Amino acid sequence: MDGIEIDPLLNTRIGNYTIIWKIGDDEWGSIYIANQTTMARPVAMEILSQDIAQKDSGAPAHFLALAQAKAAVKHPSIISVYEAGQEDGRVYYTCEYTEGSHLAEMMEKGEKLDDRMALRTIKIVAEGLAYLHKQNIPHAALQARHICIDKNQEPHLSNTAVLEGEGTGDMYADLATLSSSVVALLPGDAAAAPGLQMLLERMRQGQAGGFATWEELFKAIDELMPKVVPTDAVKITAQEQAAIRAVEKMKHEQKRSLILSVALCFLGVCAVALYLYWTLLRSTERNLSAMVKVPAGEFIFQEGQKASTGEFWIDKHEVTIGQYQRFLDALKEHPTTQYDAPDQPKAKTSHIPDNNPQQWAFWYGRAKFAKPARFVPIDLNCPIFNVDYWDAYAYAKWAGKRLPTEQEWEKAARGSDGRVYPWGNEFSPKKANLGKDYITLPGPNSKGTVDGYFWWNPVDEMKGDSSPCAALGMLGNMAEWTSTRDSKTKNPVVRGGSFHTAEATLLNRASTVDPNTCLEYLGFRCVSDTPPKTHE
Repeated sequence: MDGIEIDPLLNTRIGNYTIIWKIGDDEWGSIYIANQTTMARPVAMEILSQDIAQKDSGAPAHFLALAQAKAAVKHPSIISVYEAGQEDGRVYYTCEYTEGSHLAEMMEKGEKLDDRMALRTIKIVAEGLAYLHKQNIPHAALQARHICIDKNQEPHLSNTAVLEGEGTGDMYADLATLSSSVVALLPGDAAAAPGLQMLLERMRQGQAGGFATWEELFKAIDELMPKVVPTDAVKITAQEQAAIRAVEKMKHEQKRSLILSVALCFLGVCAVALYLYWTLLRSTERNLSAMVKVPAGEFIFQEGQKASTGEFWIDKHEVTIGQYQRFLDALKEHPTTQYDAPDQPKAKTSHIPDNNPQQWAFWYGRAKFAKPARFVPIDLNCPIFNVDYWDAYAYAKWAGKRLPTEQEWEKAARGSDGRVYPWGNEFSPKKANLGKDYITLPGPNSKGTVDGYFWWNPVDEMKGDSSPCAALGMLGNMAEWTSTRDSKTKNPVVRGGSFHTAEATLLNRASTVDPNTCLEYLGFRCVSDTPPKTHE
């Protein structure tokens, strides 16, 4: 098209990333949304301007050093940097992609924050700033464009880490900017709650009357939290008061009318309570704890090899989100390392998926109420994801089980006759959740056009993906960790296909997956050497 300049990088591949679209520029170059093909997730990708690289021979090294400094920052409030590299003459780094708007954009659009969201933004961003200051991490002076609110109304702080000698590290300046940025988005440039308004004003006072320490600020925020009431709650209170006055008036007018009104009100409350229970409180989780028996004996392993196992029991389904959350709840109530693998890295101190509490809270919250997350259908019966090998090992031990060996996994999946698919040797695309209809970035109307699912499915849904011992989902849905270590790479072997794999057979085997890897299409199931209390 004449007069329109097309970005030459769109739809091109750089390393493990495919460029999708451009979202902006900064002093170093251009920022894109890209798909990280190895992790099946969208990322933000900054690519160093070739003009800058040509004019300054030291710019690529400086750019990569800056990316390394950002990657060292690990805090749930701060956007994570994943990796940096050079490919085909392009120097880049990638980071977590948060779909939403930063405060400067919101100001331009005339958008507003209520008191509750304003206070939450202050708390989350201040926690990130406090981390940078306490860890003596040099960082750029805070600006409104560094504060983002994603589409799920979660605030984030951009990764503003810089190299030594390039940052400011001024607590008072950062707090003043945070306050000013929030105030600019409040209706009338002021908070409705007097306490919040006082907090905002004090944040701008600097050393003269401001907060002397981060702890002092957080104490003030915590004390204020219950006092900042959402506008909707105020409206509800007004409605309740009006209803009370109406009832009092009816008492004086007619006793019979009052009795009838009370009866109708009672029935209405019961109906609302029943509706709330049915839609919000009633759990949609099913009992998916069944295990199935795999008899002892020989079987065909891989390409015609003969192997044998003893008798064992294997989970009929992949471990679910609901089951894994009970494991996390148990660890939260009674912290312990007794379930950790002997060789688990000392740096790993949590079994929260992807080591990201904030992100996991979002996914689990949506699954609990069976609400789509980022257009992906999800409930408590869907498989757990973003768990590394250490997480799977710990869960299995906590559950009184263990991870299957590679041979056990294959025998349960293929039976003794070495079939290629769980149901036989002829492929049937609708029987297993594979990646022919996988969508990297789904939209509100996305659908699985081949097997019915474009991401994962509830673990008991695909009845056709059933092995000879009646284990479900061993070909598709999720690839699965095993306890077997590859003789060459020393990495745990991963078996099976997934919703991300376009084509798969029960011979699928991955031996180069680092045990620290977390993927949205990698889960697990457990085995036991003794019969469970109930089994099929």
